[in-house]
Amino acid sequence: MTAELLLERFGYLAVFLGTFLEGETLLLLAGFFSERGYLFLPVVIAVAFAGSMTGHLFWFWLGRTRGVRILQRFPRVNKHFGKGIRLFERYGAPTIVVSQYLYGVRMSCALIVGMSRIPLYKFLTFIAISCLSWSIVIALLGYYFGAAVGTLLGRAAHAEKYGLVALLVIAGIVWLYHRGKDKKEEAIIEAE
Repeated sequence: MTAELLLERFGYLAVFLGTFLEGETLLLLAGFFSERGYLFLPVVIAVAFAGSMTGHLFWFWLGRTRGVRILQRFPRVNKHFGKGIRLFERYGAPTIVVSQYLYGVRMSCALIVGMSRIPLYKFLTFIAISCLSWSIVIALLGYYFGAAVGTLLGRAAHAEKYGLVALLVIAGIVWLYHRGKDKKEEAIIEAE
């Protein structure tokens, strides 16, 4: 099932579930659909914030309660663990804000932060800032992309008329050229 079909069929629920996981594409499309009038942009942003926040809290909780077992069981997560822990150790809590924008490491970063000693209130503060800014930025990118496409297509509709006229003029010139060429050939044949 495509992202477009998910949004058409399930709307805001698809936005929530998509942003619970790593859902930039779905959120971009939801912003685009908002510009088209299928979804309401402030609700898309609120649902995306709730979905991404819930996803981070889930992975944070999983890191706190079962982090070591998850690393042992899933080598792929363990592969990202080293990079994530180095980032977190080097830059501290602001890494939480940046991790929301890094595709592919978002969940593992929340898991890593959950395994750290960071207090829950500090995590909640930074992740709320991150999820809210991310939801706004990505949804607006989709929305303004939709507006740009609408503007371009609107201009193309006017250009289409001129293009059709130009095509007819060119076709007429080509037809007249070939007609004149044929008459010259006929005149040459008759003269011989």
